[in-house]
Amino acid sequence: MDFALTPEQEMIRDAAAAFLAAQSGSAAMRQAHGHDAGLWRAMGEELGWCGVAIPSALGGMGMGQVERALLMEQMGRRLAPVPYLASACLAADALLHAATPAMQQRYLPALAAGTLGAALALPAPAGWDPAACTVSASRHGAGYALSGEVAQVPGAAQAALLLVPARLDWQPGAFGLFALDANADGVAVTALPALDATRSIARLALKQAAGIRIDPEDNPAALGAGLHKTVHLAMLALAAEQVGSAWQCLDLTLDYVRQRNQFGRTVASFQAVKHRCAQMLVMLEAARAAVYGALRAASALPDGALGFEAACAKDAAGTALFFCAQEAIQLHGGVGFTWEYDPHLYFKRAQAARHWLGDDAGCTALLEEAPPLQTGGEHAGLRAEVAAWMHQHLKGQYAPLHHRGGPGDEDAFPRERKAWEAELAAGGWTCVGWPRSAGGRELPPAQQLVVHEEYARAGGPGRMGHIGEGLIGPTLIAHGSADQQARFLPGIRNGTMFWCQGYSEPHAGSDLANVQTRAVQDAGGDWLVHGQKVWTSLAHEADWIFVLARCKPGTRGKQGLIFLLMPLDQPGVTVRPIRQIGGSSEFNEVFFDGARASAADVVGAPGDGWRIAMDLLVAERGMSTLGQQMHFRHELELVADAARANGAWRDPVLRRRIGQARAGLHAMRYNALRMLSDAAGHAGLIHKYLWSNWHRALGELAMDVLGADGNLVAPDDARRSRLQALFLFSRADTIYAGTNEIQLNIIAERGLGMPGEPRRAAA
Repeated sequence: MDFALTPEQEMIRDAAAAFLAAQSGSAAMRQAHGHDAGLWRAMGEELGWCGVAIPSALGGMGMGQVERALLMEQMGRRLAPVPYLASACLAADALLHAATPAMQQRYLPALAAGTLGAALALPAPAGWDPAACTVSASRHGAGYALSGEVAQVPGAAQAALLLVPARLDWQPGAFGLFALDANADGVAVTALPALDATRSIARLALKQAAGIRIDPEDNPAALGAGLHKTVHLAMLALAAEQVGSAWQCLDLTLDYVRQRNQFGRTVASFQAVKHRCAQMLVMLEAARAAVYGALRAASALPDGALGFEAACAKDAAGTALFFCAQEAIQLHGGVGFTWEYDPHLYFKRAQAARHWLGDDAGCTALLEEAPPLQTGGEHAGLRAEVAAWMHQHLKGQYAPLHHRGGPGDEDAFPRERKAWEAELAAGGWTCVGWPRSAGGRELPPAQQLVVHEEYARAGGPGRMGHIGEGLIGPTLIAHGSADQQARFLPGIRNGTMFWCQGYSEPHAGSDLANVQTRAVQDAGGDWLVHGQKVWTSLAHEADWIFVLARCKPGTRGKQGLIFLLMPLDQPGVTVRPIRQIGGSSEFNEVFFDGARASAADVVGAPGDGWRIAMDLLVAERGMSTLGQQMHFRHELELVADAARANGAWRDPVLRRRIGQARAGLHAMRYNALRMLSDAAGHAGLIHKYLWSNWHRALGELAMDVLGADGNLVAPDDARRSRLQALFLFSRADTIYAGTNEIQLNIIAERGLGMPGEPRRAAA
């Protein structure tokens, strides 16, 4: 799935942004009182936006959901007071998916041209709920008469055409969709005062109002299916709008905190402010991933899967907007609570939108069961190949390795997992992204992701060769000498040489530039190493370690560092396991007391260690983690299974949290896919913070599902033990590979351009 916008899509986005910035600024949205007739006329009749997703055969532009969402996102940034969601999304889609071809031809060309405005009178703000439908239709001569009331209809006050689902009084349990002239006798539309004054809502009352039936009478199931699809597509459009509103909240906030000075410095330089802005970016980028991932998948999905996608997107976008709007008020300080400044407009929109087209309960219902992973598409053959190989090989002596050896379980079956690495290598499934010249398969990133996902979905064990294959191998390919590549790459590729990482130290964890381990060159050119590394995963099972050390006395920070390759089985190296809170010991301390690194095992040049170490970290936070979502999916289903087994599923709060976890995981997968086409953008920047916090929350959810039983250790209960281990080990996720706090600094400074902490002058 390619998330990159086409040039045409970029043009649509940029043109919409420029137009709305000029025509729908703060003053304009305040003066419109829910509807700007001039803006609506320009968008529809002059720009043709109302027809962007309507087929060209019906008078539209014949584009798609992504293009419509790009317009909605820009409208969300400006809270454009127009009935676009009501007319160009809900009403247009109801005609496309629930009306007969003749009725589509009758109404959609005018709708696409912007000369006709329409509204869909759903029986409840949450969407199509037959049980909530209070409008009834009766036969009246050759036509129909409708009576009843709909409490809230967005855009009805501006619509000339009303589309109304109604019960058929001559056919119990059946419904029809009817078109009504908004000015006809028996139709009363009353505009309602709303907390969100930027979107018009009205009450619709019908009393024997004449209507035309527009759904296919010979296919009763078509109406329900069509309205469900209409609502799900509108949820995606609304979610895109919410992402745009969240972006504007962040932009307003950044502009303010950069200009506001307190205590002799800009507010933007305070770490507490930077972290809150960074969290805003994380939430809205995750929502953007969920929305545009769903939009790209929408055309090929069955309705059940589309509903899940729409709920994921709506849940993520609604949560992001509410969070960003409330943070905008908070970070504006006192002026954020005033009518004069704009944050309150977005806060009110955020609250109102939580109940449109699926409130919390409605989204939860769609998220309670995860649909099967969509495995079709251009890489279906590769998926099938990996799945078949795993099915044939992950059995017999390797059967106990199913879903073992992951985070928190890394000390499980080490000998068997090393043998498994050789089995993988023999099948050609190690180093699939390496270039062919280095012995790899040179698969492009999208295909690498397929391999990672199918491996994890089959229950493949945690990779003992991960650090070699994913970290030091690519580093040697990029920076190593021909001799180093010849000596080390084959062993990594063949699953016979295992590595660990020597970065962190007691005084240099997240502050990696503060390493104190020393390397001194002897007369023969080799390097003697003294110091200590800590939190070294699987050092007790590794053959080699790569070490960042200080090679130039008197240097500080990033200067004077060297990147060394060192065998662990030598005098002067002591590996001491560290027992963790879960009782396992996959972490270690490694002590160097004159241990030797050959002159031939310096990567790059002495003094160039920082650059090489940073390039390696890009791999650690990038492709090497893209397949982990499938492992997470397995853990999440363990939690859901435990809830069903012990009755916790009956608790609506826990079901809601399980649904939210599913939505969050889905957004993470789409964010990972975005990284393939946006590696240098925000998707990669937020990835580690996003997954580590999600995983930690999953551990907490697991224990809440277990309840009091979670306090008891039961070695014979594999599921309980696994969930307890998840809970305990996930505490480390937000610490290793850059703590949450460091990640937020990075996101704020690199992603948002916020200033670093000012250095204090020495006393």
